Amino acid sequence: MSAVYKRELRAYMNNVYGWLFMAILLLFTGYMMFQNNLYDGAPEFELTLSGSQYALLLLIPILCMRSMAEDRHNKTDMFYLSLPMKTSSVVLGKYLAMLTVYAIPCVILCVYPLVLGAFGPVNYLVAYLAILLFLILGAALIAVCQFLSSLTDNLVIAAVLGVLAVAVLLFAPWLSYVIPLTAIASFIGFVVLALLLAGIAFLATHNLNVTAITAAVAVVPLSVIYILSRSSFEGLFPSLLQFISPFAHFAAFCQFGTFSVQSLILLLSYPVLFVFLTVQSADKKRWD
Repeated sequence: MSAVYKRELRAYMNNVYGWLFMAILLLFTGYMMFQNNLYDGAPEFELTLSGSQYALLLLIPILCMRSMAEDRHNKTDMFYLSLPMKTSSVVLGKYLAMLTVYAIPCVILCVYPLVLGAFGPVNYLVAYLAILLFLILGAALIAVCQFLSSLTDNLVIAAVLGVLAVAVLLFAPWLSYVIPLTAIASFIGFVVLALLLAGIAFLATHNLNVTAITAAVAVVPLSVIYILSRSSFEGLFPSLLQFISPFAHFAAFCQFGTFSVQSLILLLSYPVLFVFLTVQSADKKRWD
């Protein structure tokens, strides 16, 4: 794993790609700090990070689009898969390299509260907890986008899929207020989610039978439960959107200071789940 990690990190740091990512992220957070903390005079540095999360909508998918798709396009994935190492080591090496590129500006952000402390009182504990959660949020999004990159050999498609996925997670809390609380609205929402999962299954397998089975396994039980207990669907899908969005949990801490162990577990579950799915996707390529 260390060999893959060093190679991938070197690839990011030896060209403008990785440095441009870090520069744009720091430039955006610097602007938000000037706007919120220096110009408006707010002492809460976490508000700066709450605004900076919108930069991740484009930056994370662009950072991750080449992680798996480029190797598939150039056929260099066969080199990795032929090495005497586990697929999980290859995927983790790539993931940790991207996480390192993201972590470097997060470490630099630790200086910002100290700068603000020269102008007035700053709650350093809350500020540094917000930076830690900002790092975990990025780790979750990187895992999601790496998985989507493993589904295609086209960098543009990988980037578009990543932007769409991050956009859904980012705007899911807003959608939860727009979607009606009726049972039929929640049922339709779950059916759409099931069809999206079937679409991902098709991208991963290119097998219509697997896609149809995935859709059926998701939709049929939903339909049965809806028929038998329609009232249990009332407000269920909007609540799910609020719960699954990592941005919602991050924003709750930054704006209201509320956070729980449940939120931390959810944020950490994203890297675990999607790195696992990426390994399965790469394993399928190895056996094919």
